[in-house]
This record gives sequence, structure tokens and C-alpha cells, in this order.
Amino acid sequence: MSHETENLYTTLEKESLICARCGYCRTDCPIYSVIGWESASPRGKVSLSREIFAHKKQSDIPEEFVQRISQCTLCGACSVACSTTIDLRTLWLDLRKRIAESGKEPKAYEKLRDTLEANKNITNFSNDERLEWAQDLDEPEALEPRSGADVCYFVGCVSSFFPQAAEVPLATAEILTEAGCDFTTMGGEEWCCGFPLLGAGFVNDAQKFIRHNVEKIKEMGIHTLIASCPSCYHVWKHDSAEALKGYDLEIMHTTEYLAHLIKEGKIELNELDEVVTYHDPCDLGRNSGIYDAPREIINSIPGVKFVEMAHNKEYSLCCGGGGNLQSVDPENAAKIAALRVEEIQATGATIVVSACQQCEQMLTAAIQKANLPIRVLDISQLILEALSSDS
Repeated sequence: MSHETENLYTTLEKESLICARCGYCRTDCPIYSVIGWESASPRGKVSLSREIFAHKKQSDIPEEFVQRISQCTLCGACSVACSTTIDLRTLWLDLRKRIAESGKEPKAYEKLRDTLEANKNITNFSNDERLEWAQDLDEPEALEPRSGADVCYFVGCVSSFFPQAAEVPLATAEILTEAGCDFTTMGGEEWCCGFPLLGAGFVNDAQKFIRHNVEKIKEMGIHTLIASCPSCYHVWKHDSAEALKGYDLEIMHTTEYLAHLIKEGKIELNELDEVVTYHDPCDLGRNSGIYDAPREIINSIPGVKFVEMAHNKEYSLCCGGGGNLQSVDPENAAKIAALRVEEIQATGATIVVSACQQCEQMLTAAIQKANLPIRVLDISQLILEALSSDS
């Protein structure tokens, strides 16, 4: 389930006054764990917000405060820990919106907005190249946009344009084809979901992207949409509600859809002799409430020994890659990932599986730096291995 506090958020001014300053949030905050300064803790940031906005003791927003707000991964762990049930993730987004409105946002955010406005994706590549990854499929032309398909696969920017992440849509497309699914993509008409803009505080800019994608889905007559990127999924499921009002669209994360195909017997999984652990992506688990589907998939593979990490499900540690942190503070993002890798190593797993291309990128880099013999796979890649296995 999603946070029960989500609909209780009132205003930044009121919420900042609710904080009891108990400090429970500090233990669970990934950026505080690597910085250690009170100003980096959720409690510290709320206290500063109270002074600036509720008590209006400052006429200007301090530069250090902007830095601390931008260092948050938006993982939502503080919301789970909060003894006064403040929806802190919404509060951080509210703060970023106010900072952007004041023109104080980090330069990296401005660059991100300019890139998205120019290319409709987070890279410098033309958006017409969104299906370039599909050239490695037997029939790449089959993924060209097609109206009336049963399912539309929303690929996302990272998986569309980054070669390492392209393994995710390739595996997903092969599995869907193997299962006989009638699916399509939006091709070059797929724009960024808008999450990077929401995370930077540019809410109005994000709405343009959301409205475009919704209109294209309506034009295509699509009524089931699946997304493999948890942030894309979260935007479609929650932030697109207003644009989708009155339109019948079932939105699923690919793990939910693939788990359904396995239950229906449309995917036959062979044996894999592996010890597997699972990393819950923050936007899929804590922020969207999807915990069971990935675990059902892993446990449905014969021969796999599944081992949970010390922190899992709603208490899962962040990979460090969320909230646009990599663009403003890559060093601390990597330190957060290293903490998660310590837990992965402790499980004795030969494979760590996630369901987020950003998590997989962060964990791969951290595992390589630690020189550990552990493979990092997306859950779609694990399924594909089980489909291809001769064991």
C-alpha cells in the first residue's frame, strides 16, 4: 500500500509546525548517514523550513538550505519513520517547487530543464531515436507505435537512451513476445514522464510532459499501460490522475504484469541455481506500495534460493540515485550506494535483482568498486535467463 499520510498533507507552513523534533527520521535518512550534519537530516531541514516559511524570519532562502534540499533522494524513508505522520516526501517536493519559483534552484536543475525542453528526454539525443535499442530485436519494426494494441509499454528515458539500461526493455520485449502479448510502444511520441522536472520543482513544466503523454495514449486507444521505470510508473499512477480523469487506463508496473503472465502459465521458467536477493526501488516500494510482485516472480523460478536483505520492503535502504541527486552530488550518491552494497554482500547472494534501471546503475558501479563477484540484474533479465536456461 502507499503511504497513508499521502492525503493528509496540508501546507508546508502547517506541516513544519507539526514536527516534534524527535529525530527518529535521522536514522533512516540516506543522505544524513553519509553527511552527518544536522542540517542534512529531515528534522534539521524541517526546522529551517519553519524558520523561513512558517515564522518568516528570513526574507531570503539561504544557499546552504537549497543545497541540503537538493541533496535529498526523495526516497520517502523519513515519512515511514515520522512519529507525527508527516508526508515528508511531499514536503520536500513542495520545498523544491518554492525554491524553483524563487529562482534559487541549482544550476544542474536549470540544465536539466533546458535539455528536456529541447529534446523531450534527459539526454542530448533526438527523441526520434527512442526505439534505437529495439534494433537488437529480431523484429524491431514490430515495436513502432500501433493504435489499439492490448498493452503499451512505456519505456522511459534512461532505458531508451543508455546502452547499459537498454537491456531492460530488450528483455521485457522478448518476454512479452514469448508470452504472445499484443503490445506496442509510443516510439518517438513518448516524452519524458516528467518526474525529473517534478523532482526539480518545475511543476508546470512537468505538467506539459504529462499532458502530452496522456493525449498520445488516448489517441492510440490504449487501455493498459505498463512501465518498467518506477518513477515513470509513479508519475502515471499518481501525478497523471487529473489528466487521465474520465479515461479508462489500467496502469501497471512491469513486475505486476509479468507476475500475472507467470501465474497464467504464459511464461515457462526453467531452473536457475542461484542465490538471489532483491533491492526494493524507493519509487516502486515505499512510494508506490509494490512489494509482492517482484518477490513472487523470483520465488516462481525453480532452483533459486531467495534471501532478503536486513532492510527490505518499506524499510529498504535507498540506492542513492533518486531525487536527481546524481546531478547535484554524485559523490554522496555513490557513498549511499556503497552502504546498500554492504547489505547485499551480507546475504551471500550471487545475484542482486531490482526493478529500476537507476538502482541497477548505482548498484553495479558500487559493486564493481568493491570488486565483489555479484551480478546486478533487472527482474526482466532474470526472467529471460530462466526462459533461456537449459538446466
